[in-house]
Amino acid sequence: MTYAELKTQIADYLNRSDLTSQLDGFIKNTEAEVNRKLRHKDMIKRARAVADNQYLQLPGDWLGAINIDLQGTSPSVSLKQLSLESMDDYRTANDDPTGQPVYFAIDGDTMELAPTPDQAYDLQLVYFAEVPPLGANNAENFLSRTAPDVYLYGALKHASIFLMEDERLPIFVAYFEKAIEELRQQQAKAEYHKGSLILKRRTYGKPKSQVYYYKS
Repeated sequence: MTYAELKTQIADYLNRSDLTSQLDGFIKNTEAEVNRKLRHKDMIKRARAVADNQYLQLPGDWLGAINIDLQGTSPSVSLKQLSLESMDDYRTANDDPTGQPVYFAIDGDTMELAPTPDQAYDLQLVYFAEVPPLGANNAENFLSRTAPDVYLYGALKHASIFLMEDERLPIFVAYFEKAIEELRQQQAKAEYHKGSLILKRRTYGKPKSQVYYYKS
């Protein structure tokens, strides 16, 4: 579903001709809610960055870290994440060291590295990114293509809140949450490819039930 088609469908469901200027707001509120609730394979991005001081600016669409790798080493080094409190404790206990980074912590829209880099280091950031917002310059994204009902019911939910239609709100809330949950389940199933389920036989006693294992 394209951005224009979504706006048309929302207007058709609402059966209102006086809300045209509000439709973008309903869509943006839906995207904000999806970004808080959903972590999907199509939200994973990679970026490269040069770290040459204690703090590194995060990408503008950053939602959460998956893996931070230090490039240029053999093999590459995966940095470990600390809380801000643990990062402060580490710096205090080690006299605020400099050197090759080993740890990172997220502080708002910046990443803190420790030890503080003693030179320029290349980093690869693998992270969950925001859903690319729909608009005049972006007619589609993965969500509008694969799960347009998430957009539709989310927008109708926020429209019902705007219109104070208390009787319709629970219906659209339920449809929106159902669509989100089905997308999560689809993602979970896709993580196990065909043939990855192995039946392991017990070699002693009488098993009460079959035991299944997944390949990592």
